[in-house]
Amino acid sequence: MLLSSRWSGLWTANYRDPDSGLRDFPRRGRCRTALYSTALAAACLSACATVPPPPTPEMTRTEGAIEQAQRDGAAELASEPFQEAQRKLNEAKAAVDQRDNVHAAQLVEDAFAAARLADLTALSKKSAKAAAEVDKSIRTLESETNRPSSP
Repeated sequence: MLLSSRWSGLWTANYRDPDSGLRDFPRRGRCRTALYSTALAAACLSACATVPPPPTPEMTRTEGAIEQAQRDGAAELASEPFQEAQRKLNEAKAAVDQRDNVHAAQLVEDAFAAARLADLTALSKKSAKAAAEVDKSIRTLESETNRPSSP
C-alpha cells in the first residue's frame, strides 16, 4: 500500500495518536458527519414518502365550470371541448382513487380549462347568433322604411 503506517490509521475507527502512544480518540467530524448523513437520508425518505393531498377543491371548481358550461349550451354548441372536460374530470377521479394525486391535479386543471373553453365558445356562438338576428331585423326595418308608401 502506498500510505505509510502512520497515515493508514486515519482510515480506521480505532486510530491511535502516534505522539501519545496509548490514548484512543475518535476521528474528528465523524459523529457530525454521521448526524448530517442521517438527517439528509431522513429528509430524502420523507420527501419521497409524502403523497400530496387530492385536488378536492379544484375538482369542485371544475365540476362547477362543467355545470355552468352545460347551462350555457356547451353540450350542443361546443361539444368537443365539453366532452373533453368531462372525460378529463372522470380520469382525474380515477387517478385520485389510485392515489396518483399529482396526475389527478394536472387532469383537473386540463378539465377546468376545457370546461371554460366550452363555456366561452358556447357563449360566443350564442352572441354571434343574436347579433345575426339583430342585423336581420335592422335590414328588415331599413327595407320597410325605404319602401314607398301608398297613398
